[in-house]
Amino acid sequence: MRTLGRLLWLSITFLLVMFTILFATSNKTLTTVYLWPFDSALTAPTWLLILSSFVIGGLLSAILIWGQWLAIRAKLWRLQGRFNKLQAKTDKLAAESITRKDDEYKHSHDQQGEFGAPNQLTADRHLR
Repeated sequence: MRTLGRLLWLSITFLLVMFTILFATSNKTLTTVYLWPFDSALTAPTWLLILSSFVIGGLLSAILIWGQWLAIRAKLWRLQGRFNKLQAKTDKLAAESITRKDDEYKHSHDQQGEFGAPNQLTADRHLR
């Protein structure tokens, strides 16, 4: 199903690109474009101006998306570093907690004099 969707998307895109190219190349009229801050003019066929504007717009969009991707990647790396530090700290605290509980358990049984008697049945057997 996913392959069919991609094939449909690709075929629609191909048809639109072909239509745009055919439309643009059918306009052979020369067009003069004045470059505002400069005192010069550019005379070119209409199709060349249309296609070049699409190409320039696509390249600028790709550069902007690439910049956003880099910013997102940098944030991900920074957050991953913070996560790794917090995970290490959590693991260390968990290990200390387990050690502390084991020490408390041993200490409580040392005071009772019955180390290794975790329930009443075992304690009764030690008394016999």
